Amino acid sequence: MSGALFAPFRALGLIADDVPPAVQRRGNQTFVTVSVGKAWQIYNCDRLRLLLVGPQLKHSICALACKGDLTFAAVRGTIVECRRVHRSGEYRGHDADILQLLVLGDRLLSLGRDGRLLVWRIGQYGAPEVAIQLPSGFTPTCMAHPDTYLNKVVVGSEEGRLQLWNFATASRLFEFEGWGCAVRCIAPSPALDVVGVGLEDGRAVLHNLRYDDTIMQLHNASGAGTNASLYLTGSDAQAARLAAGGACTTISFRTGAGMPLMAAGGGAGVVTVWNLEQRRLHTLIRDAHDAPLVSLHFFAGEPLLMSCARDNSLKQWVFDGVDGAGRLLRFRSGHAAPPTVVRHYGSGRLLLSAGQDRAFRAFSTIQDAQSRELSQHHTQRRAKRLKIEEKELKLAPVLALDACDVRERDWSNVITAHEDDTRAYVWRLQKYTLGEWVLFPPGKELAGAKESQVTSVCLSRCGNFGFVGSEAGRLDRYNMQSGMHRGSYCRDPKVMAEATKKSGPGVPAPKELLESPGVTAHDGPVRGVCADGANRLVASAGEDGFIRVWDFRSRALKAEIKVGVPVKRVCNHPGTGLMAAACADHVVRMYDVEAARLVRQFRGHTAPVCDMQISADCRWLLTASLDGTVRCWDIPAARVLQVMRLGAPVTSLSLGPGQDLLATAHVGKRGVYLWSNQMLFGSGADIVPSEDPLRVRLPSITAATNDASTTTARQDAAAAADELRAMLRQTAGMSKAAAGSGSEESEEEEEGQRPQDVRQPPAEPDSSDASSDEEFAADAAAAAAARRQRQRRQAAAAPELDPAAAAAAAAYAAKDAAGAPRPLEPELVTLSMLPRTQWQNLVHLDTIKARNKPIEPPKKPAAAPFFLPTLAGVDAGRNPVFDFGAAADGQEGGEGGAADPAAEAALAARAAAAWGDGEDEAEEGGSEGGSDGEQDEERAQDGAVDAAGSGAQRRRPPVGRVLKTAAAAEQSQLVRLLHACARAGDWASLVAHLRALPPVQVDAEIRAMQVLEGGPEDDLEHLALLLQFLEEETAAHTNFEFVQALLRVTLQVHGETIAEHAELRDRAQRAQQRLSATWRRLDGLLQSTRCMVGFLGNLQA
Repeated sequence: MSGALFAPFRALGLIADDVPPAVQRRGNQTFVTVSVGKAWQIYNCDRLRLLLVGPQLKHSICALACKGDLTFAAVRGTIVECRRVHRSGEYRGHDADILQLLVLGDRLLSLGRDGRLLVWRIGQYGAPEVAIQLPSGFTPTCMAHPDTYLNKVVVGSEEGRLQLWNFATASRLFEFEGWGCAVRCIAPSPALDVVGVGLEDGRAVLHNLRYDDTIMQLHNASGAGTNASLYLTGSDAQAARLAAGGACTTISFRTGAGMPLMAAGGGAGVVTVWNLEQRRLHTLIRDAHDAPLVSLHFFAGEPLLMSCARDNSLKQWVFDGVDGAGRLLRFRSGHAAPPTVVRHYGSGRLLLSAGQDRAFRAFSTIQDAQSRELSQHHTQRRAKRLKIEEKELKLAPVLALDACDVRERDWSNVITAHEDDTRAYVWRLQKYTLGEWVLFPPGKELAGAKESQVTSVCLSRCGNFGFVGSEAGRLDRYNMQSGMHRGSYCRDPKVMAEATKKSGPGVPAPKELLESPGVTAHDGPVRGVCADGANRLVASAGEDGFIRVWDFRSRALKAEIKVGVPVKRVCNHPGTGLMAAACADHVVRMYDVEAARLVRQFRGHTAPVCDMQISADCRWLLTASLDGTVRCWDIPAARVLQVMRLGAPVTSLSLGPGQDLLATAHVGKRGVYLWSNQMLFGSGADIVPSEDPLRVRLPSITAATNDASTTTARQDAAAAADELRAMLRQTAGMSKAAAGSGSEESEEEEEGQRPQDVRQPPAEPDSSDASSDEEFAADAAAAAAARRQRQRRQAAAAPELDPAAAAAAAAYAAKDAAGAPRPLEPELVTLSMLPRTQWQNLVHLDTIKARNKPIEPPKKPAAAPFFLPTLAGVDAGRNPVFDFGAAADGQEGGEGGAADPAAEAALAARAAAAWGDGEDEAEEGGSEGGSDGEQDEERAQDGAVDAAGSGAQRRRPPVGRVLKTAAAAEQSQLVRLLHACARAGDWASLVAHLRALPPVQVDAEIRAMQVLEGGPEDDLEHLALLLQFLEEETAAHTNFEFVQALLRVTLQVHGETIAEHAELRDRAQRAQQRLSATWRRLDGLLQSTRCMVGFLGNLQA
């Protein structure tokens, strides 16, 4: 919502949900598309790295399919088509939710709960090509396409029957009776005419479609259970099968060489692998997942199985052992249950999260691949050996945690408290594993009393000591390096010493001493403990209604603050000594622990406070309550700044050290959600202080929001990308037309400058994925049409803009005659919107050429064979001219034969024609305005020189006149544009010409305007016009960065000539004055921004 203090940014830790993923192979790589709520994401199966994240849709996804760059996501009764990550169309036709999508060639099949099977032609968003209404009494559940069955699908039903349909003719071919149980999945097998069918009672059936014959039935294929159903009949057998492990929801067959294996799974989270040749169970992966399986997929020709389940994980198993058992190869997973505690670590790039699934994880806010779960010492191996579930060996869910990065490299630096556990545990985050020590008080310190549950933990800011509070009111201190107990904090040390003295091994202290108030820090559970930044004070709060301040070293009680109500949770700011306490009356009280007095009270919550935190600059206090609100309190003003409802009730929150990102955990949500601080990333003027709750939607897995402004911005970005691609194609076409038949090196250089999408999966080498100009044009036209349709819908639904806003939008979208953006205001500096490489490479072209210079000089070609005589000359080493006349003379008269003048003349004519001096060149010369008489005079002069010189000089080829003519034509075009634009007073044509040229050619045109000594005066006039053009474009404030690059190249090339001529110096000085004035004004506008950034930087420091 607009005006909220925190805007949705992105969600972390979401891997997959209960929608079966879509797998496709492109080239030599395989990609899997998984659903995550209202969005989808694509992983590379080689390393399970995240490649693409789809857009946020209106509702949760219920089915997925993919083909090439297209991804089809079913949202209720609508199929949303996305090309890459942008929506490209929708298919509407179902009246209920869609069960399954299937892509066959250029057709898309959808099966809905409304009993309809629709066939769509991909890319045609109108009515479906074929609509099949399944008969009444047949409730569809799934479908599959058997291999080699052209235009046919098999549909399963709740009633247990199967139907074979030809979707091209909309006719039912056959109906299979079934097995008296609902069909949950159908998978085609490598064997012809055979499919695997998963049933509701856990059986997996192999059925031959051609002969309607059941080949085999595999009981309990869904997971662990009992075989008692084999000895029962009727309803008792079905009940036993249902209790054995639930429905068989997924089946996959192994292909290629090796054993014929079939993998099956269901609600138990167990993967059963069957040897079809021997008709028996091959292996069993008991702890594959902690939730029902969604999908199994054997990779083609590999002993590799990928499994996806509802526990928010994606795993790959490889069957390469001697015993044939599968082992875990790689996996990606998040929390299987909602997280309960979230804390920023260090500089804020890492998030520590503990959930109800007993997992302790570290999420990276920058690189998703760096997120991982902290190890709890080989729980999977021990569970397999003990034949129990892995979660039974894991620690209980975390209640509280604290971390410090000061001694990260030396020893454990994280401490946690767990449910119903009397001990605190330490973790070594550098190794992502459980630490060496377990923290609990020695028996002597307990004085015979029983151990009690740990309720709160804290680390000192130096990272050397850990503090543990318990249910019995004890507060103990431990050394983090050795794990040894370093004393306890008690109100009366004498009573504690006496109790310790009177106790012994197996002999508790007297009851009156153990129940004495002086033995413990509090009379009830310790709900919070914190230490200041200087290791001088330790503060603890308990349910007895007191906050007690202790001396850090001597452990003596220094002050006692009576709160009056039980304290449920505390947090502190180490630098200022302020501590906030959330009390049982839903009031948050803030105390100065050093002065031992109350300084602030914050009232407003109507339910218990779940979590809270003080910002790094001690200006804000963030509190989350079970009333579903998150309140931001202004500590200096002692009032609420804003009240927000962040999607769902927040159970834990953490504000980063830089105050840029807020991390939250929510009720019933398995992800960790990030929110951006709009005081830093937005406009502070838009934030509205309010005590009325502002509703803000939860972030998606994409780093974007869901409001209309973000949608419009995303569409504007897509439109800008389309315009950029069209401009690049136009620029490439003009460059090819100007360069003619250029060298291969220049073409390779231009290819290297084209932008490429490095994250795009490689295309499969077939005709359907081939990229051509026609397909590119068709895709661009389709995208433009879809974009125009969306803009029309938005324009119809959007409110009318005021005249000023409409005028600003029209001015922003307008282009000038040169194709550059038109300035919104005359005094604003407007960029050219050209690709960065186009103007940056122009400035650094010399560096690029030096970098691309060959290491070795070009080698001289080998001499021609001795029997092929050549003519000597200056250029004979690189371009030899064969002496055909000499060869003929040698054949007729031997080596001493004289040269025939007629043969030499013919040889000269052939050489001239070979070097371009012939009719074509004469025509080019005539087109430039030269007369035939001038050409004859030149030929006569050349003949005189040849007659006066040696034979070698007479037969040398003409020197590069074609290249000189082409260069002159290019130079004349630039000069002609300079003169024409100067006379018209408008430089748009020249700007458009320069914008369309590549950097190499722009540099060549500027260098071609060299002024030589004794040259014509027109050269100075051309250079003066170029300086005038740069001066006026600088004053116009358009194409700002492109004009700067042109000016720099001009001064580098023609600097000496400008310095030698007074007229050019004056023009250069005027251009300098214009540029200095523009930059001073721009620097003044940026000064306020620099001051604001510096001010905020000081606050963050």
